[in-house]
Amino acid sequence: MTDTEQPNAEQRIAEQPIEKSSAWQRHTADLDPACFSMVMATGIVSLACWQYRSHASLFGWTAVGLLGINVAAFAILVMLTTLRVVLYWRQLAIDAAEPTRGFGFFSTVAASCVLGSQFLLIAEQRGIAMALWCFAIFLWFLLTYTIFACVTVKSSKPKLAVGLHGGWLLAVVATQSVSLLGALLAMRFPGEGDWRLFFSLVLWLGGGMLYGWIISLIFYRYCFEPIDVDSMSPPYWINMGAMAISTLAGVALLAASGESTFLASLLPFIKGVTLLCWATATWWIPLLVVLGFWRHAYKRVRLEYDLRYWSIVFPLGMYSVGTHQMLETLELPFLRPLAMAFAYLACAAWAAASMGWIRTQSRTR
Repeated sequence: MTDTEQPNAEQRIAEQPIEKSSAWQRHTADLDPACFSMVMATGIVSLACWQYRSHASLFGWTAVGLLGINVAAFAILVMLTTLRVVLYWRQLAIDAAEPTRGFGFFSTVAASCVLGSQFLLIAEQRGIAMALWCFAIFLWFLLTYTIFACVTVKSSKPKLAVGLHGGWLLAVVATQSVSLLGALLAMRFPGEGDWRLFFSLVLWLGGGMLYGWIISLIFYRYCFEPIDVDSMSPPYWINMGAMAISTLAGVALLAASGESTFLASLLPFIKGVTLLCWATATWWIPLLVVLGFWRHAYKRVRLEYDLRYWSIVFPLGMYSVGTHQMLETLELPFLRPLAMAFAYLACAAWAAASMGWIRTQSRTR
């Protein structure tokens, strides 16, 4: 660098040393922005079990147990994230402006709403669910217009094949999760549903628009950019998961339409878009399975625990819940075996990811 050249703001932040003396300090400073994906996955598996509690009491007890685990995990991650904001804000700012990591922060929004849905449906705690929804709305506004702005004005940008991945769709998942919990709350607070349902509808439509933009780039990358085993990572399952939660949010709006004459007038439109979301999610599943087989069987990539594998658990559970709620609302009973099969798959995937996490933690101690 010459005497006249000055480092830009990103370089100055990155060059500042980060003091990390103890193990917990290192863990806090290097906390993955997508760490809340564990809470998202645990929460949706809990809800998948809860919807089948009438089939076997074990499902109900499992759902309640997973709620307890999720509360503990959420509290710990909120504490670590808060410490990171206070103590290691420079590293956090770097992550927020980095296209490969910044979108992971949207997992905080989705996790808050999934946990809120657990409290509302399983524990019947409307107040806690409302508090989590308000918290999620604040985070959604903050993250949406901070991260997209940072990515837009960033001076040095990676190529499309490097910077773009399925984790970008967490922005869609976060948007639809706020819409979903808002619609669920509207049915629990009679007389206050109109504005909440309108807000949820706007977010649902906006999330669909955002999915269209991002998935077009992802599909372009699939077809016209070289793909290796590292780039074909588990977050690409969010391609399906984003449409699965869009399906569930659409079904929630349909169920809540009795609370709003405005929403009732849009029923045919909402039904059509909801079915479109479900069809899109279903279309992705065989392709993602084939690509996973190519990665692990043909390319022989070992199945070792990675935080990103929670990105497979969440879509599986969300597809089960979305399909179940859709078949109940639209009276499509022939889809029931499909919804139940994915509930079992989600439980198995959650157990496998949890065992991998436990083994990883035991090795590091």
